[in-house]
Amino acid sequence: MAVLNARLAPGAQGGFTSPLWAADLYRRTTGASPAECVRRPGGAPLITHWPVEANGRTITATRLGSFLDEYYYRIHISPRQLDLGNVVSVQTSNVMLWNAYLEPRTLLAIDGLDEGILVSGQPAAPFLFQATQERTWQLSVTPDGQPVLDTVIEWEFDLGSAGIRVTANRIIAWSFAPDWADGVRETLEWLTDILSSESLAEQRRALRIAPRRFLQASMYVEGRERQLLDLALYGWGSRVWALPIWPEIQLLQSPTAAGALRINCQTANLDFEAGGLAMLRGEDAFTYEVVEILTLDANGLNLKRGTQQPWPARSRLYPARPAQLVSAPQLTRLHDRLQSAEVRFLLLDNSDWPETLPAMLYRGRPVLEQPPEESEDLTSSYERLLSTLDSGMGLPLISDLAGKPMPITRWRWLEMSRAKRAQLRAVLYGLRGQQVPIWLPTHADDLTVVATIGALSTVIDIEYIGYTRFAQARTGRRDIRIQLWNGSVFYRRITGCTELSISVERLVIDSALGAQVEPSDIARVSWMVLSRLASDRVEIDHHADSEGLASCGLTFRGVRDDEL
Repeated sequence: MAVLNARLAPGAQGGFTSPLWAADLYRRTTGASPAECVRRPGGAPLITHWPVEANGRTITATRLGSFLDEYYYRIHISPRQLDLGNVVSVQTSNVMLWNAYLEPRTLLAIDGLDEGILVSGQPAAPFLFQATQERTWQLSVTPDGQPVLDTVIEWEFDLGSAGIRVTANRIIAWSFAPDWADGVRETLEWLTDILSSESLAEQRRALRIAPRRFLQASMYVEGRERQLLDLALYGWGSRVWALPIWPEIQLLQSPTAAGALRINCQTANLDFEAGGLAMLRGEDAFTYEVVEILTLDANGLNLKRGTQQPWPARSRLYPARPAQLVSAPQLTRLHDRLQSAEVRFLLLDNSDWPETLPAMLYRGRPVLEQPPEESEDLTSSYERLLSTLDSGMGLPLISDLAGKPMPITRWRWLEMSRAKRAQLRAVLYGLRGQQVPIWLPTHADDLTVVATIGALSTVIDIEYIGYTRFAQARTGRRDIRIQLWNGSVFYRRITGCTELSISVERLVIDSALGAQVEPSDIARVSWMVLSRLASDRVEIDHHADSEGLASCGLTFRGVRDDEL
């Protein structure tokens, strides 16, 4: 086996072993002295070989930037921006400043403080800020001051400044209770752009993502509350209020301690939302508190900040929304200590709600199977596209341009419970005002069947009503809903008709029922019309809170269903 006894080292170049580095460059790179170079493997004492320079010049050095400058030689502030959202009570946040200079700096002043903005936690300026020292201030924003806050608060030093931008919407609670003798009216307003042709074909598009929402109520105030209302309207009448959603009141089942971060309550089918507001109220307009909701679940609300006072069981709890008075309310003086007022508010945030149309479909469109409430008379009519030519001297000439009528049908809803109200609201949001059509049965006894309908038969014999003469399977009078006493329902389209005698007409339907039906089995046969809402404005009258009675009246207008 061969044994290595020696090695051949490369010769030194310029006193250094590496052929790629000069000894003086190695020293400048590593910081090694000539003695250290000698101790390195292959090292040698440094020998300078500077070229002869006739005209000498001074080489000036420039310090290049580094990560050091990202942290030092400046004033750091955290956070740089504070978005407080809706300020309904005093909100306090920590603001930290770090003097990253390597020498002391003097804080001269704090600029930008406005009404309702307080800075505390440190001595009053001016004072000395030690090198690399960090200090923490408490920045508090109160509901007092301008309704919209957007300002920059700056800490001025002898060398530069640091600032924080603060944005917020100041809100004062509307703590006056409505008079339930007249109830509370809620209005939803969509906006639909409708292009209609002379054949009554329509193109509809929604111009609002969510409807505008209004709450209107009358109220009485007496004594100190009357005085409070007078001054509140004087000083804050055009500003933003935290408006409780009065119909959705509930009473606390258990007490809530001061500083609590959770309120146990019901949230299903109510207008609570994460990031929104809720309002606690006592027996008068002076005892209230507005809280901000962080998250919610089926059994309660988790709050961003703790409650400021204890709330006993049976205290009132409402969802709340930022709102503004549509117009200055008219105050009626009943006597020197009692006034009445009618107020109408516009809610200022998006009033979203899940859109849920009925599950039953006919020809790809949902069917509104719920019958209308008939404690009040329901009206109906027909709308035609008429053109009138009238010179004023002779008889006018009236022309029906489309040659077809569109049924106008009044429909009424009257129910109790939060679940029923939530269901109605979901349907209204699904209709989006006048945009989305739905099948609307008349729920009236429109046709009378006089003969057995076979399981495989596609004809229905009815009492003579002039269908062959006047309707002839045209839009608005060709789709029927057959409801049996046992609850079964059939939807069919009439495709033809003929008169068998002066008392019987025969209708041809598009498909057989699949079951034999006797005339005595039929509860009613109703017309069905593909319809949309006739207006973008819907009013819901809350006669009591959300567990009680509410009503709503809708007017539907027929649309063409030729493509279905």
